[in-house]
Amino acid sequence: MKKIVFLAHDPGGYDVIFPVAKSCEHDGISGLFYCIGPAAQLNPLHGIVAKEALQAIQDLLDSRKIAGLVTGTSWGSSVELQAIAACKQAGIPNVAILDYWSNYQIRFVSQAGEVIYPDYYIVMDELAKAEAVQAGVPPAIISVLGHPGLDKYIACQSSARGLNEQRKKILFLSQPLSVLYGETLGYTEQQALADCCKVVANQDNCILHVKFHPKDEASFQQRYDELAVAGNLIDIMPEYDLIIGMSTMGLLHAALLGIPTISYQPNLRKQDLCITNKLGLTKRADSPQELQLLLSAKMDGQVNNNSSQLSHRLIWLDGRSTERVVRFIREVFK
Repeated sequence: MKKIVFLAHDPGGYDVIFPVAKSCEHDGISGLFYCIGPAAQLNPLHGIVAKEALQAIQDLLDSRKIAGLVTGTSWGSSVELQAIAACKQAGIPNVAILDYWSNYQIRFVSQAGEVIYPDYYIVMDELAKAEAVQAGVPPAIISVLGHPGLDKYIACQSSARGLNEQRKKILFLSQPLSVLYGETLGYTEQQALADCCKVVANQDNCILHVKFHPKDEASFQQRYDELAVAGNLIDIMPEYDLIIGMSTMGLLHAALLGIPTISYQPNLRKQDLCITNKLGLTKRADSPQELQLLLSAKMDGQVNNNSSQLSHRLIWLDGRSTERVVRFIREVFK
């Protein structure tokens, strides 16, 4: 029996691939799930070395035992692109699922500068499609089906959430922006966290914790080790009164759970890629002074933000994105 191969590298890619792979398995669709790089840290059971994953896919292609390929859209890794290229050469249908509203086209540029598009490019909503087309992605390959990684947050979202009565807990969500952009954004995650530490220290009765990204530099994580927390975001975020991030997907997760959030991007020089700012769920703080004011307002309950502000035209708000993607996969891989 031919199998569908699911391949994930980045945590974001894993978030959209894992629920689809699990749903396919539940529906009796034969598949193989390969997690490489950071994704292997999230799911060691399916972890595999990148070279071995590519060889396994090539073996399936050679033996004609692969029905199709489903990948994430990792940044800074060529493995998914190599797998897509191998399938395209063999005439095997392939699908890539977008996990965030940015870098729509550059995700498919190989280290050699070659653009390798998948046969089908699943994006989360019409906003993502419009921005992808503007970035140069061929409209014909794009399908708007939602965001499988958001389904679990929508299922758990709450329309009301009270702050703790005693010490307020704040969680900073890090992401390896300096690894991707250097200092071209006008700030780095190191600067953002250092500012947050100073601002929170001046706030009465507050405590700051940090959730590091798997791709954050080791030295950076070690420097703030005493503040670090571990676990799945959906499990740990409800324990906090406020979530601070830069442009991370975690800010949208928090908003969907009804948790007050702040986007902190000091001295931002480029286009704001934060999806919660685009959707009007968060107001960006551009300096420590603005962060202090916004944090104080949030702690006093003067400002809140949750998914009730979202437009119902956003397809992923129904929490059925995984279902649509699996249906699509059934159709193109039959």
